[in-house]
Amino acid sequence: AEESKKISESIVRNTRKYGVNAKLATAWFQRESRFNPQAVSSSGAVGIGQLLPSTSQNLKISDPYDIEQNIAGSVRYIKYLVDRFKGKTANAIAAYFEGPNAITRQGGFSAKTKLYIEDILRAYQTI
Repeated sequence: AEESKKISESIVRNTRKYGVNAKLATAWFQRESRFNPQAVSSSGAVGIGQLLPSTSQNLKISDPYDIEQNIAGSVRYIKYLVDRFKGKTANAIAAYFEGPNAITRQGGFSAKTKLYIEDILRAYQTI
């Protein structure tokens, strides 16, 4: 219960600070890690926001397993992607999944990524 409180408070605080939709960030983290700060993916992505080591490094995160650092960094990254793709939420979500350069290069996203986007937006609708 203490960990859940810490996670929810961090999401609220950081989404307010960086101007990101709290429901969207919550849906994103639910899809990425089911709010598990110890989650590690097959690609080596870590924590609640499932940040790759290179992304953590770029965001100056010293401990990606730390709830506050991971959520703050993930929310800053979401904000960057939403701004980069001019508020097009689907493209921002796709960029989180495939990488922003891949989305720019392809001018869109794959069918697999479309399912990922739909998962997040479906969760968003239920929050």
